Amino acid sequence: MTQRQHEQTLNVWFADILEGSGLHASPEVIYPGNRIDVEVRIGQPEVKVALEAEHGQSRAKQREAIKDADSRLKANLVDCAVAICYPDNTTRDTLPNAALMWTVRAGIGVAENWQSGNVADLVAVIRRLPDQLGEPDAVAKTLSDRLDNAVRSLNSAQMRLLAEALDLPGWFRGKASHAATARYDRAAKRALLVVATAVMFHSRLDSHLRDLRPEYDNRVPGGDTPFTGDWPPAMAHNCVDDDAPIDAFYNAWDLILALDYKPIFETARAALRSCPPDHNFANAIKQTAEAALRTTQRIASLRHDLLGRIFHTVLDTARYDGSYYTSTAAATLLATLAIRDGLCDWHDPGAIKSLRITDPACGTGTLLMAAAERIYDLAPHLRDDEETGRALIENVLSGYDVNLTATHLAATTLGLLSPTTRFQSMKIGRVLLGVDEDGIARLGSLEFLDHQAKLVAWPNPGQVATQIDTDEEMAQPDPADIVIMNPPFTRDSLRHDQFSRAQEGKMKARERRLFANRPVHLSSNGNAFLVLADYIRKAQGSSIAAVLPLVTATNASALDMRRFLARDYHIEYIITSHDPERINFSENTSIGEILIVCRRRRFTPEDQPPTRVINLAVNPETPADALATATDILTGRAESQGHGTLHVASRREIQEGDWGAVQFLSGYLRRRFVMLSHGKLLPVKPLSEIADVGPAGQGVRGTFNRSTVPGVDGMTALWDHKTDVTQSISAKVDAHIVPKSGKERDAARLWGQRGTLLVPTRARLNTVRMLSVRLESPALGSAWVPCRPNLEGMDAVTAEKALCVYMNSTIGVLAFLGNRSIRDLSYSQFSMDDLNKLFVPDFTALSHEAIQALASAYDAHAQKTLLPLPQMNADPVRAALDAAVCAALGVEAEVIATIRRQLSAEPSITGNRYRVP
Repeated sequence: MTQRQHEQTLNVWFADILEGSGLHASPEVIYPGNRIDVEVRIGQPEVKVALEAEHGQSRAKQREAIKDADSRLKANLVDCAVAICYPDNTTRDTLPNAALMWTVRAGIGVAENWQSGNVADLVAVIRRLPDQLGEPDAVAKTLSDRLDNAVRSLNSAQMRLLAEALDLPGWFRGKASHAATARYDRAAKRALLVVATAVMFHSRLDSHLRDLRPEYDNRVPGGDTPFTGDWPPAMAHNCVDDDAPIDAFYNAWDLILALDYKPIFETARAALRSCPPDHNFANAIKQTAEAALRTTQRIASLRHDLLGRIFHTVLDTARYDGSYYTSTAAATLLATLAIRDGLCDWHDPGAIKSLRITDPACGTGTLLMAAAERIYDLAPHLRDDEETGRALIENVLSGYDVNLTATHLAATTLGLLSPTTRFQSMKIGRVLLGVDEDGIARLGSLEFLDHQAKLVAWPNPGQVATQIDTDEEMAQPDPADIVIMNPPFTRDSLRHDQFSRAQEGKMKARERRLFANRPVHLSSNGNAFLVLADYIRKAQGSSIAAVLPLVTATNASALDMRRFLARDYHIEYIITSHDPERINFSENTSIGEILIVCRRRRFTPEDQPPTRVINLAVNPETPADALATATDILTGRAESQGHGTLHVASRREIQEGDWGAVQFLSGYLRRRFVMLSHGKLLPVKPLSEIADVGPAGQGVRGTFNRSTVPGVDGMTALWDHKTDVTQSISAKVDAHIVPKSGKERDAARLWGQRGTLLVPTRARLNTVRMLSVRLESPALGSAWVPCRPNLEGMDAVTAEKALCVYMNSTIGVLAFLGNRSIRDLSYSQFSMDDLNKLFVPDFTALSHEAIQALASAYDAHAQKTLLPLPQMNADPVRAALDAAVCAALGVEAEVIATIRRQLSAEPSITGNRYRVP
């Protein structure tokens, strides 16, 4: 058999395996002038995928497979192509488990991204290929722009009526104290989005409705009244072309409600009836409906990733309610890591139906949809099973959120799992966040910790209530096998801004009562949901999978929470992104985030396995890429496949709350920092044991005003951290300061803590030059904190100079970055706790000569300009400081040179994706 004949035979075998996995696959498909090795057709509307395969995995074979795949795209034969390389000597018996290589070709000339895995891994990637088509960001932006145009058709009164009909708050320039300061254009846009998604879902139902004539009228309480109306309802495109589109859609949706789908269409009908139907309002609704139909025409199907992206683009309340919605790629990554082969018997539909997966802050349903997709990946034979789709909606998946438009969209996206499924038992609830009519403060789904959360009705209280739209208190959720969530996270000063001061006071008091004696720091509410997740999960074998702010892994305020999780769970995975282009896993946020997967442990603390910390070099952008990354993480290939670096954190580290492995992409830097912290590079102590640190900049800013002229007391400060001004380790003050009115006594107390050695409270790492400076005379700081050595028998000036040299050496930079609080990858913050814990030389273990040598190095280089940290490997001043540290402290020159080279390539320092230094 020739090589070509063998490849054709392999393609036939391969297509058979794909067919057995639930894909519609045909081998050796002939088109005029072209032949596709294997053609796969997915979804409705249909997406065609060409699989172009070569037998062998040499570089030449890879190029040939890409060439064939791209040629099928160029000929417009398919929507997407995949270049595949079978391993050498593949047979029919070895093919199902063969180590395939593939790269997705979503367009001609795209970069190669070769991945590896078996046929099952590739099948999961193929299923998600429609998610990479249709340019969802562009579609989302287009729809967002069209909704803006529709809003501009409305006057301010109509905007307010539309917002109030869907219980959407306005936004305020100041505290939400009176309605006169409110604006409703943003709320009106979100309300029109509800109409748009209802139109999209209506369009999706059009091909099914004729065969779904209801036997009983679901609009009538009791559910036993025969349906007698006309059927089927008007199609979506006919409604938008009607002379009275508002009435047309209202009447069509009324008929559909006789069948089901209340969460979607009842909410949208409330929007349609919110305003008198004058020309402007009718025009806004018509524009909205036309934009929605155009959107459905531009995408392969109404995918949850596209709907989520649209909603995330439109939503603008995250600053105040913490609702940063999970990207679909991150949702795929998290769900794949959390839902595993051993969770149940995936060949048993009954076992699948008994699963319980809960998201207590479900937003638009992205994580729940990702969980459903993962279930179908593990049980592909059930993908087209209507009963399984119904069970997922009615039994397996449940979610709660405080946002009406979010729960509306969650119901819509879950409904796409099975458009013909009845919604009456869907477990999506809108929970009340605020103060109810009885004056009782409610904290959304967090109320499940105490009694029962109160649900808010869908618009139109005249309709019969069901589980998802009652205003009664809801029963506790079923104990969950998996709690998967991206809980809201925003700082205390912002998260209550939508409420009056009286309401805010009641809610904060409720928080204090609910979380008394629980490991939650109430300066933000994100970690509170971890306590809730622990409360609603099953006793054994359950898991928590969450998207959390990166500061959860680094801040002292979250230490109790880290220890709380380690006490009862095996923290299997901590995933963080060191990709400067996308340090987050949520949409529309700039803060760093982590993914964690914790399993309720069944072993003693001594037997607990280690935790795998994956620091991603490139954050997956699409669900298909995320699936490949997750597969490589699960199989231990993440590092070898170039996804990032792996650190295996010991049981002791995790139980002590040390999640510091997230601080560096470089495993070498992490190892060296651990050695430094244990005194294996040089004798060290925490800074707090050799110096008094403080006062913090926040106290200084609250007590003093800056001034351009001296005050009567002659007080000064180094206020800013401007790297274009402060460029050497010897610095000058940049501000006069004067006490604020009534703060004179506090000012005198703080002034008594001034110093000449200062360390930063924050640093933009891609521009910063120094991490410590000395002043000519004592001062306070705003972005800086005084540090006053208190070593008995040692001259303070000598100690300051020695410390300043060490802190600006490569080892000092390593010490700062290994113990920092990170919100933004390149913008490190150093809390007072971080600074007090900073590892510095143990001066009591050093000779006088060594300390004096460091001080002399300060004198020699104090006025010289240091280069920014990204250039530290080529900085002669930094090299001189390093040489002094090596000589005085006994650090090997090669070690410090390697650390310096690695630091200069760290993405948090360079602001760029990692490149080998």
